Amino acid sequence: MSVLDELKQKYKIKTKPTPPDLLETYVYLAERQLEECKAATKVNPEIIKTMAGNEGERIIARLVNGKVVFREFDVLSVDGAKLSNGITIREGDRIEVKTAIYRTSKKVTAYSLDSKQDECDFVALIDMTGGYTNTRISIIPHDVFFEEGEFNKAKDKLKERFSWSASYNRDDDQKPINTQLFESYEVEI
Repeated sequence: MSVLDELKQKYKIKTKPTPPDLLETYVYLAERQLEECKAATKVNPEIIKTMAGNEGERIIARLVNGKVVFREFDVLSVDGAKLSNGITIREGDRIEVKTAIYRTSKKVTAYSLDSKQDECDFVALIDMTGGYTNTRISIIPHDVFFEEGEFNKAKDKLKERFSWSASYNRDDDQKPINTQLFESYEVEI
């Protein structure tokens, strides 16, 4: 068995056939969610963060010819891809996806990163803070991200948060190293 076949087997989504009643419930819940969103007069922050995170994973899966998985990382590349930033994603590469929907203090921040160190091959950062039509994406090799990035500590976790400038340093000098790192690995979508 090749290394790729072993990776595909190891990270394969293990599911049982979906019972018809569960699938029906799934569709019902999706339809109710859509109705609630369309009728909303204001945004529920938790729901929009979840929705953005789910869509971010799907965007990256399409970019890298991969599948969304539920493991220590979010996307497994199935066929590999050559990205517009010059990076080659190989079959079996693991991508952690972080999607931001809000700006805080002139920064965009990706959270919960400490546990992702050594669990992925790339970190994909998706900035949806300018709206879905102005989405920006960066796919950074794991070693570059965790070695060159400047992280904020949270509790006892040293590399928990990664922030970059919301204006990409056009209007401020927020987090210039991280902003440059994001832009160096930015991909076209």
